[in-house]
Amino acid sequence: MILDERYLAIDLLRALKKHLTYSELEEYLQIPAPGLWRYVNAKIIPTREKAREILSRIIEYKLVSKVIKTRLRIVEEGIVNTYNVIYDPSILKLLGYEAYSMFKDYKPTLIMSAEVDGIPLAISVAEYFDSKVLIVKKRREAGFKDYIEYAMVSRDIPAITTLYAPKELFNRGDKVLIVDDLLRTGRTCNALIEIAREAKVDIVGVFAAIAVGYEWTKHVRNTRVHVVFQVEAL
Repeated sequence: MILDERYLAIDLLRALKKHLTYSELEEYLQIPAPGLWRYVNAKIIPTREKAREILSRIIEYKLVSKVIKTRLRIVEEGIVNTYNVIYDPSILKLLGYEAYSMFKDYKPTLIMSAEVDGIPLAISVAEYFDSKVLIVKKRREAGFKDYIEYAMVSRDIPAITTLYAPKELFNRGDKVLIVDDLLRTGRTCNALIEIAREAKVDIVGVFAAIAVGYEWTKHVRNTRVHVVFQVEAL
């Protein structure tokens, strides 16, 4: 993606406006509501300086986290329903930008995630970096010969789950950003880290949309981690 800051700022303002009021945006971005309306409706284009200011404040005031808070559902027995977050195109656009903002200096060339719910977020993040996507799956697929495999113990239903990543999708010199829609135990994220290590690629970090509790910190270690929205233990 070629990032023109002026049009990126407009796109992100439009995404934010789907979830926050003009009054809320005015408070956080320190831009009068009429001016925000003109940006959102493309009546005027912000200067590059103003666009950088908008983009900076989106991160500084944690607006993506605030949006997630309005959409995330905590259902009975402490179950977190993330559907309204990870399948909302406007939120995916905002999450992709936050990932870009946090990891752009590391220039990831490969975005790696696990099926199924990690796929939309991985694609959104990859668009910002113009990078490849690798989705690790629980089965082998036709068309690939060699795989890196990792077996892990599932917590909720004790069982051994094996994850598969085609070897040919890793290139020498790749810089991998691991993306996770939801960190809870951290077992799946750790499996992705171990697969990337076996592939002998550089892991630049982990980007997670949501984390529940802190059990995941026992398994996701020795790499930089950015969590957008933290839910305390349920």
